[in-house]
Amino acid sequence: MGKKNRGAAKAAVGGSADDDALLEDAMARAEAEKTAAAAAAAAAELHVRPLEVPELVSRLNTVPCFKVFDLTTGDILPTPDKGGGACLCWYLDETDAQVARAILCAKDPTLEGRAAIGTTPLGTALAMSERWGEGLPDQPMRLQASNAVLRSCKGDLDPLPEALARALNSRTSALPVFVLEELQSAAISPIFFRRGDVLACWEASGRAPSAMPQTMTMVDLRVLAFRVLGSAADWRSLTFVAPQSSVAACNAQAQCPTVKAVEAAMARTELEKARQRGDEPPPLEAF
Repeated sequence: MGKKNRGAAKAAVGGSADDDALLEDAMARAEAEKTAAAAAAAAAELHVRPLEVPELVSRLNTVPCFKVFDLTTGDILPTPDKGGGACLCWYLDETDAQVARAILCAKDPTLEGRAAIGTTPLGTALAMSERWGEGLPDQPMRLQASNAVLRSCKGDLDPLPEALARALNSRTSALPVFVLEELQSAAISPIFFRRGDVLACWEASGRAPSAMPQTMTMVDLRVLAFRVLGSAADWRSLTFVAPQSSVAACNAQAQCPTVKAVEAAMARTELEKARQRGDEPPPLEAF
């Protein structure tokens, strides 16, 4: 057998050195991928747990609520309750807060010029209204969903489970939020407070409005909150989407000269208090 034929026979029986190297490389890559997958699974497992209350509050704090407050003190003012009394209330719709302010000023004209609309993050408002903490005001408190949203979904929202209803603040209204399965992904699971914002997100994703499903999941925010606080899952993708109208109202409020003047006055008050305590920072000196 010639030299050329001997090489061919060797390749046919045992393969070449190059083939062995390719096989070893493929096996090494497969093992590396397996190791990486196992590491990713282990890392994900660390996040499969219920959220803590501060974590949930932090997620919700991306959404603004509105309140009626005293410009002279910065304190929230009690507004009319649905039962005929008054309590500290945070509104998910600025329009509802404006109506409450108008009613308040009509009952007490001395508040005209003092009662204004301010903001509080939703997570903070929910925690306070449900008394998830200590050192909270003794006055009754509640959280109010948008009345326009409540009218639009009247009869569609299931009542709170009886046991949960007993554990929650009965003064707070139903708090509907909306979920569209087709917008969910491993990276983000958006929760909306307006149906219109669901459509806006759908269009922003490049899909035609006519292609959007006609049905979406609606659940009470507090039902979702207790699910998140009590169920082990990977909640990292959970994202609460602030209503576009609320964001616009906050932006407009930030530009309001009256609000800016109040913030400056409150800052001066805090500085004066610091001086009296001896905590005033030293003045900056030129080099």
